Amino acid sequence: MLRILYFTSETNNKFGVSKVVNDIKKNKIKKIKIKLSNNILDIFSFKPKIIHIHGCWRPKLFVIFLLAKIIFIKIVISPHGMIDPFSFSQKKIKKNFAWFIYQKIIFRFSDLIIVNSKFEKQNLEKKLKFKKNIKIIKHGINMSEPTKNLKKKNKLTFVFYSRIHPSKNLIKLVKIWKNNDFFYDYNLDVFGEIADVKYFDYFKDEIKSSKNINYKGKININNLNYKLSKYDIFLHPSNSENFGLVILEAMSCGLFAVVNKNLDWRVLDKKNLGYSLNFTYKNLKKLILKLNKSKKKIRSIKFKKILRNFLFQNYNWNLIANDYRKYYTKLFY
Repeated sequence: MLRILYFTSETNNKFGVSKVVNDIKKNKIKKIKIKLSNNILDIFSFKPKIIHIHGCWRPKLFVIFLLAKIIFIKIVISPHGMIDPFSFSQKKIKKNFAWFIYQKIIFRFSDLIIVNSKFEKQNLEKKLKFKKNIKIIKHGINMSEPTKNLKKKNKLTFVFYSRIHPSKNLIKLVKIWKNNDFFYDYNLDVFGEIADVKYFDYFKDEIKSSKNINYKGKININNLNYKLSKYDIFLHPSNSENFGLVILEAMSCGLFAVVNKNLDWRVLDKKNLGYSLNFTYKNLKKLILKLNKSKKKIRSIKFKKILRNFLFQNYNWNLIANDYRKYYTKLFY
């Protein structure tokens, strides 16, 4: 059995990277044993054939990389969007220093780079400026049973669900919502874990005089379906996503997804399951007026089934686990 040791850049086990890593580990990959670790000594006790580094920037990951190279262990790295332009621009001086000292070396001499979207691959190729073995594997989602018999209000209901962080562009959405009379008749509920305290304080100041914008706290993943299925429209104005796992999660709860047009989600428009939008007052108002006319459709059981079938056919973990197995084993054959 092929043994693979995972190390991540995250230590708090809260957000995207940790969730993805745990999902990969939980959804078994045939003939592969995966261990998630934060202990360098596991390289010797677990005796992996591959070390898969998830994330970037931490010097400890470079130490792991060097050690793996010295003892001839294959290296795979997944940057999880951390090299995308907006992410790279945060704490830019520190990241540029790390990039030229060691992070670029990890990418150059890894045996395989796994990204999660075409968008992320293009961004990485621009940054690396040399050809590399880069493969795309989408994120998956664990589908839960749909919540039934929820009573809907007459008016469309809207929700933002993601980390509270500048990259998610929440403040722009809030300002559109609070500064234009058209939106006074619509509630916007916000769910999300606080990833940036200063940004959250700014957000609270913006909404304190608004009666139709409410912060509802974070959502336990076990309550996700119950919480989100009460809404009609998921709004995701995020500036930058290497993939956008929350989009899958919202869709799995039966929501029509409206996402920033800069994200790699044009498939929603093609399948009539969502809409890609430049988040401005005029565009959002125009879309809401349009969605009001198709309210029955997006609330229908038929639409929810179409959503779930789309997710199952494209993002179920059986397919994705097979992709991981294929690329891992190709490193040896």
